[in-house]
Amino acid sequence: MLGIPVADAGRPLSGVITAALLETCRRQHGIVTATQLREELGYDRSRIHRAKRGGLLVPMTARTFRIASTPDSFAARCAAVQLHCGAGFLAADTAARLYGLRRMSRHPIHFTVPVNLRTQVPSWADLHRTRWYRATRDRRRLQHGLVVAVPERMLFGLAARANQYRFNRAAEDAWHLDLTDPPTMAAYLEEHRCRGKDGVKRVERWLEKALRQRAPSHSNLERKILEALERTGLPEATRQHPLELPDGKIAHLDVAWPHLRLAVEPGASWWHGGDARMRQDQLRDLSCSEVGWMILRIDEELARDADAIARRIRRVYHARERDVRPPPTDT
Repeated sequence: MLGIPVADAGRPLSGVITAALLETCRRQHGIVTATQLREELGYDRSRIHRAKRGGLLVPMTARTFRIASTPDSFAARCAAVQLHCGAGFLAADTAARLYGLRRMSRHPIHFTVPVNLRTQVPSWADLHRTRWYRATRDRRRLQHGLVVAVPERMLFGLAARANQYRFNRAAEDAWHLDLTDPPTMAAYLEEHRCRGKDGVKRVERWLEKALRQRAPSHSNLERKILEALERTGLPEATRQHPLELPDGKIAHLDVAWPHLRLAVEPGASWWHGGDARMRQDQLRDLSCSEVGWMILRIDEELARDADAIARRIRRVYHARERDVRPPPTDT
């Protein structure tokens, strides 16, 4: 409940906060623009000034206010920048966080606008002006009213700012959430590829591997192990390799070298899965053994030193090269 001052310099504040204002702010994450106050809600300059002096309206940008009962939150700042600029969309880390990708920063608020839009935003916002702007193609409105870059454009924004590891994690998350997939991202890259666009090489490096995968990585642990294996110089593994088990079911092995019938399964420890999960994994590993496969199961405790584990996996790989006969071929 708001603590509303009784008077401002001897003038009452009653009537400043109206039901219409509260409804407007409800739809806009607690934010209202100066234009809306004047033209839609009928506030004159004096009434706006009294609300500001009384602490009921808190300036967010030069053109927007936050109603005092709403906290200065991530969503409120997103709405304030969006309403301040009018055109444009939330981008990069900001859009990624709104889509639900992991470990995306709240600060600053990234916003992309057409190159001809000139305005000033607070220090907590990062405004990116670009000639690469097609409002009908590059943005979408989420259910709560915030306008964000489409997933492919969002990933391009991340590729321009993040290192390869962080970008790969974001791209895999977007794929896992069904926001996009490698073929869609590849088509988008071909359409928009041009000299000078930041992040193109990072997108290409991810696509080189992702286009050969059946599905995205299921965990950060899996990516960590894969990157450590790559540093050992081992041949690239097959991702999500389908293996028919004795009961006719198909198991998809996370990281596999089919010619050696060797697979690595990164997964949660007992502390995260419990006895039931461990039994399920053990039974599947036994089924794989029945058809000649060796499964190396790695949990987050073992992978604290991923490079050391990768070196041990490399030794197992070379031992399998000596011991395993190639599977028979149909004649």
